[in-house]
Amino acid sequence: MPLPAKYVQPVHFEDFDGAQFERLVFAYHARTEKWMSLEWYGQSGSDLGRDIWGVRDDGTDAGESVCVQCVNRGSLTFAKIAADLSKVLKAGNGAPQQFRIVTRSNVSAVMRGKIKAHVISRGVEQCNIWSGAEFEEFLRRDAESLLKRFIEGEVFPDTASDLCTLAQADGAMSDDDALALMAKLFD
Repeated sequence: MPLPAKYVQPVHFEDFDGAQFERLVFAYHARTEKWMSLEWYGQSGSDLGRDIWGVRDDGTDAGESVCVQCVNRGSLTFAKIAADLSKVLKAGNGAPQQFRIVTRSNVSAVMRGKIKAHVISRGVEQCNIWSGAEFEEFLRRDAESLLKRFIEGEVFPDTASDLCTLAQADGAMSDDDALALMAKLFD
């Protein structure tokens, strides 16, 4: 007898408040890319438009600055992004090389084009826009443990060995690196 069909339901980002959504976006970036620095300005409240600011530490992108704008709203508006970008450009960090917008909403092709053209016209080299569905797929591909933690309520590990296991599962640490770290921790 065939098994009944199972459906993967979409993540309901609308159930997150602004800080929870930003924390999830920050956790995703912390786990999936290498950074010289990665700072979550949004948690302090006076972020000057910079929810997350990082400087890459990986290959040809090393030294590239990335500003991540988290928009947990039902719709992404040009006015919101234009205002946030103006704040970012006036902040102490200056213009980032990359401006990335992560939103829970859908984003039309027309809106993407309009936002990207504006961001680039203001001196930013690259603009990425991730809709809620796109962000969800990046999470499922790159950091499944975050979905378990943020959506399913799985408790974040407390022990060193469990943290190493989590890092291995996310691909943030190789098996050899995890074994070496556990040996060091338990010697």
